[in-house]
Amino acid sequence: MNYFKIFSLSNGESEVEELKFNLSTEDFIKGTPSFPMEDLGNANTLKVACVPSGWDGGWHSTPVLQWVVTLSGAAEMQVSSGSLIRLARGIPVLLTDTSGKGHHTSVVGDDDWCSMLISI
Repeated sequence: MNYFKIFSLSNGESEVEELKFNLSTEDFIKGTPSFPMEDLGNANTLKVACVPSGWDGGWHSTPVLQWVVTLSGAAEMQVSSGSLIRLARGIPVLLTDTSGKGHHTSVVGDDDWCSMLISI
């Protein structure tokens, strides 16, 4: 299973990379078969946001280190290198670009973009 990571470069520009979760088999639920998972650490806050269709957030950095997981609708995030990712249902992205130019977010399609924001 993969996720995207948006990060700042030393020159203030931003980039995106696609990474794999490092899953390993764990006995998570007592008395049931084990399954692969990865402990990503603790979360600080958990929010749900529904951004209206047509919203354009312009270029901005993330206010906090956070995971964003799309629940419904779709958005696009572009980094300063020109790379563009489309966030559809279930796509996770780790935002670490707290400084520099940041990324450009826009809601695409006719539906609102609803996502879960998990600050870390």
